[in-house]
Amino acid sequence: MPATRYTTITTAMATTEPTGSFVEQALSNLVDQFARPLDLLRELAQNAMDAGTPRIDVWTRYDAPKDGDRLGVLRIGVDDHGEGMDERIIDEQLTRLFASSKEKDATKIGKFGIGFTSVFAIRPEAVLVRTGRHGESWELLFHADRSFDKIRLQDPVSGTSIVLFKRLPPTELDRWRREIRTVLGYWCEHSQTPITYEDRSGESRAQAEPDTEDPFAAFEEVEAGGPERVDRPMSLEGWEVHEHREEGMHVVVACPGAGEQSPPRFGFYNGGLTLLQTSTTEVLGPHADRLQHVSFKVKHDRLEHTLTRDNVLMDEHWARAMNAVVRSARGLRERLCERLVREVAADGEIEHGYRLLAAELRAGDKAFTESLAERPLFRTVTGDTVCPRQIDAQERRVGSVLVGRAVDALTEPLLRQGLVVLRDSPRAREVLDLLHRPAMLDWSSGRAIARAEQVFVVPNVLDAPSLDPSERGLVSATEELLRVAVGLRLRVPGTDHVFRWAPGADSVANRLTLRVGDFGGVDLGSADVLALDGPATADVFLRPRRGRGIRMPGFLTWRCLLANRHHATFRAHVLAFADQPDVAAFGLASALLVVEDVEGEAAHRRLVEEMAVRTTSTRSAR
Repeated sequence: MPATRYTTITTAMATTEPTGSFVEQALSNLVDQFARPLDLLRELAQNAMDAGTPRIDVWTRYDAPKDGDRLGVLRIGVDDHGEGMDERIIDEQLTRLFASSKEKDATKIGKFGIGFTSVFAIRPEAVLVRTGRHGESWELLFHADRSFDKIRLQDPVSGTSIVLFKRLPPTELDRWRREIRTVLGYWCEHSQTPITYEDRSGESRAQAEPDTEDPFAAFEEVEAGGPERVDRPMSLEGWEVHEHREEGMHVVVACPGAGEQSPPRFGFYNGGLTLLQTSTTEVLGPHADRLQHVSFKVKHDRLEHTLTRDNVLMDEHWARAMNAVVRSARGLRERLCERLVREVAADGEIEHGYRLLAAELRAGDKAFTESLAERPLFRTVTGDTVCPRQIDAQERRVGSVLVGRAVDALTEPLLRQGLVVLRDSPRAREVLDLLHRPAMLDWSSGRAIARAEQVFVVPNVLDAPSLDPSERGLVSATEELLRVAVGLRLRVPGTDHVFRWAPGADSVANRLTLRVGDFGGVDLGSADVLALDGPATADVFLRPRRGRGIRMPGFLTWRCLLANRHHATFRAHVLAFADQPDVAAFGLASALLVVEDVEGEAAHRRLVEEMAVRTTSTRSAR
């Protein structure tokens, strides 16, 4: 049958414009939409999948220049084994713009009937199409001006084979091959239809015909140097990865690996073909806050791209896919927490785990934060593990979360007191702050996290023989006044609470004591606080706390006061004691109760009342 020459691809749209100019403009607009001309391979692969092919073979072959010609010819072939085309489909769909049988078929990816037009994006010298269906076999040769010849073949053809002919110099060949691999790898990386790529330039044989008997035979040659497999299972790299499947949906979510600096990426796929890969959070819609810190890939057979091919269509199918991604992200979050618990127990990769957990806490909700209360997420300086609930309880007790680098002279007595000192790091502090749940009536701006030495001190406690007579006398008199003003301490069994008992009760073990300590010599001591409070054992003392919520009264927090020997106030009262011992003792007791804010007003009133009684007694005696 002789070839029939057609002037150009026709259009299904009625127009009053001259047909030639309208069609030419329509074709130019469609061709020019491709940012990368070789994206045409995506369109051809999509059409092949819509035709039901069990596999797609992409190949190249370069014919070197001859007879001094500067340019050779690169052939780019796409072979499929699908349902092929008969003359009616060729005339009504392939060569007729905007007419598509896919319009009402939800299983088809393409919707706009323009996929084949993409072959002109690389400005080929010619495009050869061979196809067959229903006993018909056809060959079409499209020319550079987009006119084409159509002839009927006598030999049967199965499926569709498309070959593009492009003239280019040998120096450009490697660049084109790399670009072809890049385009295929990007758009077809997770294709549900197997896809191969092969460069046949070194072959002496003619272009291979598709094997109609076994369309998968080509894959058996891969390990022997045959075609490269383009498609691969959907996966992601990350510190932790979670995979989720449901009807018509496949989701993979990952949190970034250690040292990864690039922003998370979001991939959308239909039939395995890439619809969109981006790091732009606009594609997340209302889920941006929840998902912007993780990477994901979602494959859904109803997802579509926009007409411009540069975005995913945000319709009800996109909404369903995103809901599946959110559910998968919850699964990833649980895996992350489990992994972090293991890393903390094994003293492993904790810092990166904290970084990821912090991102989840910022994106999570109150329920998630509360779910972590009993998980051993932190490691102490002694190597033990503790949970947030234990840390919260201690913070309420001492006013701060204690952190440090190692066990030292300060942390040892703290550990003997049953306190927890966490291993310090910026990431651990970030997580601790995000886990903070303020107690009732706590108006502080955030969690108090401090090094142990910022909250406690271990001074040199001096015994009585180390003090001069004036110091011993002042301490004894002041201690007597404080016991009257403050009373005794009785510990509630099984708790840390100590309550005041009426003066005169006999409970020596809980009696308030006043000691004197060296806070580091004259220079350091003179710049430090007047006194510290601590346990009866006098081995570690709590620095004064100010401005964090409601102050705990002294009778709930201390049983031993340690006066700073070199503080100016203490030295002044030592000097005054020689002339006026009662006044000096009253002054020092007042300073301890009021200036250092270790007790409330009631204790100070009792102190004043006691001094009034003593003064009256002294006058009466005279």
